[in-house]
Amino acid sequence: MNFQKFFVLTLTIFLFLKCGGVRLLEWNYDSTNQLYWSLDCDFESNDLTNSKMSAELCGPTCSRTNGCTHFTWSDYQGGTCWMKKGSISKNNAKINKGLVCGIVDNNDPDNGGQTQNNVLATRHGATEMGACELPQGDYAVNLPVALGNIDSLGYLKFNGKYCGQILRINCGNGDLDIIVTNSNLGGGLDLYGSTWDLATNRKPPGETNCSVKLTNRNMLKSSDYQCYHSTGETNNSYYRNVGLFNTNGKLVVGAKFKGADGAHRGNNGYWAFDGYGTGDDQVNFYFQDGSNHAVFLRDCKNGSNKQIWS
Repeated sequence: MNFQKFFVLTLTIFLFLKCGGVRLLEWNYDSTNQLYWSLDCDFESNDLTNSKMSAELCGPTCSRTNGCTHFTWSDYQGGTCWMKKGSISKNNAKINKGLVCGIVDNNDPDNGGQTQNNVLATRHGATEMGACELPQGDYAVNLPVALGNIDSLGYLKFNGKYCGQILRINCGNGDLDIIVTNSNLGGGLDLYGSTWDLATNRKPPGETNCSVKLTNRNMLKSSDYQCYHSTGETNNSYYRNVGLFNTNGKLVVGAKFKGADGAHRGNNGYWAFDGYGTGDDQVNFYFQDGSNHAVFLRDCKNGSNKQIWS
């Protein structure tokens, strides 16, 4: 059955049930366009663009639109698709009669990387900025971890690309989202005190085993990509050290500035460049999925003040 026929059938069933007084928010999966959608729901704010179209075209259009992560359709002006941006989950959907909303599959925080099981976790008793040197900000996740490189971590062995990324762990006390702030080379998940207490229900310091996976959540409450200078040298025309964060789980694996490749100088997510340039020049960041994002240097924020974790 194609998506359009399935949509009409589901709408008919839904209206029948609602006439009987049943209130539903049931997610359907469109495998062709790789998205979830539901009736009578809405995602508020974070508009990317909008266009007039029928309801059944809204989701597929979002999935083909660069930067569109979720959508809401309403009957405004005969039918308008509101395409939206930023990290989102189905849990953020609000009940709103007469609307249709959905989320592109690979932008749901629950659909990040595969789960790695039986990963050694220890307690990290420190208060520090950590090797990732993340900037001060309004963080959506405040539970830090020093990420190691033992074999059981699989694809999650520490690399600068994981700095600021959000992982989901379960150490026997329920799922918990944590942020990579430091490296723990030679070890597994070194959980800071605040993280250890919640993950283990305040077990004494020692060892435990956890499952862990990468999510598509952002580290900051903002939904936009954020570029930061690692140091206060934001106007140095001959040296730049910049990083791109808040990328909806997308991993930055390279950067170029005026044709030159950047390099990590330390276990962090910043890319250093030597050579002349101005704020009107762009740095291109390259993601592991093959896409890229360009930022004018003048739009990169001063990240010299670092977040402290404990």
